[in-house]
Amino acid sequence: MLGGGYSWLTNQYGLTCDTVNTYNLVLPNGTITTVDSTNEDLFFALKGGLNRFGVVTSIVYNTVPQPDLIYGGIQVYGADAIPALINATSEFQAENTDPKAQVLFTIDGGLDASVVLLLFYDGPFRPSAFDPFNITAIPLLSTLAVQSFADFENAIPSKLTGGQRGAYHTLMTTSLTQNFLTAVYNESNYWGDLSAVHAGTTVSYDIEPFMKYGEHATDSAFPHANSPLPLNLYYAWQLEADDVFWQGVMQQSVDRLTQVAIAEGIHDPNAYAYVNYALFTYSGEQVYGPTNLARLRTIQAQYDPNGVMELAGGFAL
Repeated sequence: MLGGGYSWLTNQYGLTCDTVNTYNLVLPNGTITTVDSTNEDLFFALKGGLNRFGVVTSIVYNTVPQPDLIYGGIQVYGADAIPALINATSEFQAENTDPKAQVLFTIDGGLDASVVLLLFYDGPFRPSAFDPFNITAIPLLSTLAVQSFADFENAIPSKLTGGQRGAYHTLMTTSLTQNFLTAVYNESNYWGDLSAVHAGTTVSYDIEPFMKYGEHATDSAFPHANSPLPLNLYYAWQLEADDVFWQGVMQQSVDRLTQVAIAEGIHDPNAYAYVNYALFTYSGEQVYGPTNLARLRTIQAQYDPNGVMELAGGFAL
């Protein structure tokens, strides 16, 4: 949440930070305080400003209704289904008008290339919004069902394990075209095929086709009123000696995809990198933009003049 917070309910209510009522915060000088909208600067800074302004010990959210049952689950496909799923994802992003419907499309590269489709609908039935995903390819695994939200979450498998090295990276687009999604697949395929040479274990690209969620945006350190769509790269590898190689590859992939986005007309220079996904090499201006960065630096100077929170690591302002 301190980075913004995308979720299955983002289309309906914005980012998680947009639903905060109060933060309980220990300031760098040891003072314990409650931060809400009456303290505009700190309230703004904690919505995406990460760990730069103190230690957040608890958060009070404005809650929203949750139905007893939702429709959703995971489907895993082989690489042969990728063209159809690229077309379906592009169509869904362009045409979906139901804010209760959300999709997460993951392309995993490498010798065992596969795709993972996560569907979520905030209600007890499959909506027509998911019709583009009625493809002929048969999934290798499917947990789609009408079920409780808890069962939906628990049924999502994860192959993430401890003891690996890895990183996230990102770029933001204004839409998703077939050409851009095909370029994402090509990146996953190319680097996935080469991953074993540098002890790579995971090359993954997550595509998140949100609607215009920026209409719910509040005054936040992470600017999202223009509803940018985050692409999430996740790479993992085994050896410390390959850190620089893989971090460079991730930046190279983001740079190449940015050029594709520009050519496709879906690049916005004012859509800054989502801080929860961005590689640590990014500057404060790249994740907050010059206007928000200047405001955050002023707030930091007021509440942490000695740079105590910089001991916690993270992005420098």
